[in-house]
Amino acid sequence: MIFCSLGSKDKIAVEDSVGTVSTRSAMNEVTIKGEVKFVDEIREYGANGFKKHQIVVETGDGRWDNPIPVEFIKDAIEKSKDLKTGDKVSIEARINGREWQGKDGVTKWFTSISGYKVAIEGGNAESIEPDSSSYDTFDEYDDGHEDEAF
Repeated sequence: MIFCSLGSKDKIAVEDSVGTVSTRSAMNEVTIKGEVKFVDEIREYGANGFKKHQIVVETGDGRWDNPIPVEFIKDAIEKSKDLKTGDKVSIEARINGREWQGKDGVTKWFTSISGYKVAIEGGNAESIEPDSSSYDTFDEYDDGHEDEAF
């Protein structure tokens, strides 16, 4: 289940199938609840050593799959590094978007979900303050050349 906020001043409350309500007031933030389906290794990119840790959380209702990839970067990796497949989690994250234009002039947009707080069912929540920049992500598709990303 995903709960989201649509504006910095407006609040939205969304009710899930079991009646839980989440209200958030910060822009572009979501809470993702479900079971960890996949935990990738911590990967390092580029000459500056940018690190990223991706996990996938299954948020489906049992009838339909809905796997959501969530990435943890910088200090937030400390919050995700001990997650295991099967953990029941609640993750607070920010939705980031960026624009990319290839040599042919075609513009493409990418979306990522960057986690900053993790609560494991039956455990404590670990959090850091979310980075205020929506652009502070490493472009894993950029090899320094203006090629197509795909």
